[in-house]
Amino acid sequence: MKALVTGGTGFIGSHVVDLLLQGGHIVRLLSRKAEVPARWQGAGVKMLPGDLRHSETVVDSMTGVDTVFHIGEIKNISEAQAKQNVELVRRMASGLKSAGVKRLVFVSSLTVAGIPSATPADENTDQAVKLKDQYTEYKRAAEEIIRNAGGKAEFMILRPGIVYGPGSRYLGSLLRMVRRLGPIGVPFIGTGRNIMPLIHVEDLARAVYLAGVQEGAKNETLNLVDGQAHTWLDFFAAIGKAYGKPVRLVPVPIFLLRVPAVVGDLLAGLLGSTPDMRDYIDYLVRDIYFGNQQTQSVLGWEPKKTDLDAAVREMVRCYSPSRES
Repeated sequence: MKALVTGGTGFIGSHVVDLLLQGGHIVRLLSRKAEVPARWQGAGVKMLPGDLRHSETVVDSMTGVDTVFHIGEIKNISEAQAKQNVELVRRMASGLKSAGVKRLVFVSSLTVAGIPSATPADENTDQAVKLKDQYTEYKRAAEEIIRNAGGKAEFMILRPGIVYGPGSRYLGSLLRMVRRLGPIGVPFIGTGRNIMPLIHVEDLARAVYLAGVQEGAKNETLNLVDGQAHTWLDFFAAIGKAYGKPVRLVPVPIFLLRVPAVVGDLLAGLLGSTPDMRDYIDYLVRDIYFGNQQTQSVLGWEPKKTDLDAAVREMVRCYSPSRES
């Protein structure tokens, strides 16, 4: 299989590229840089000049590939950039047939599924609360464009929960913050005893890879979580254990409209973008608990990183002070 990967040098995409190469596939990376990253030199990776901000370069790069993994996105910190991301997906979907692409794999977000009306939720569970922040609206619009592309190519849409693990440019700052404030108290909305939808980057990457290579898996929208009932407090406590320090969460009253910036910074570290706190307050104080049975059934996938303490300990080692830039 010949694959094009957008965002292939990023947190999620780099792990997907590793798996594609291990599977013997031909990999093309859309990049503003011409040089192949050191980890893939000599592996046959081809760099294609392009920029997500210029959709024509992305569409041109799709010519002659079998599967497109659209993992990258324009940094989504404004409404204008969200619209750019939507238009990019629209242009890509329109160009699939003429480019000869057989399948498009799109990495969306579990926030599109909203806050579920019942738990554990699945792909068919009604939403109790529909999130309407610009990031979620972009992902929702992109999903609809792909589904309505008129059979121009098969598609797989994956909705990961909160992604953690080594390699994120955001998580390092999150860990430094928790290490510094943990014993004193990290301001947080609510008690932190609500279930959060975690997925380790390596488990997510395997699902993305399988979504591109499994012949029987097509035209599906799947949730990607580890299926464990971990709470926010569990996650932050695991970080504290890895550092050998206690971590306290200091509840901030939910009715406060002015949320301390540190809470937004914590979420930005986990979500990879700065959230609109008005939309995410409910996300922090409600159980966001999804199962993964449909993903297991469709992809033949199951999460391996379900021991939270061990996975976080491994992550923290990768962001130790001696290794941080």
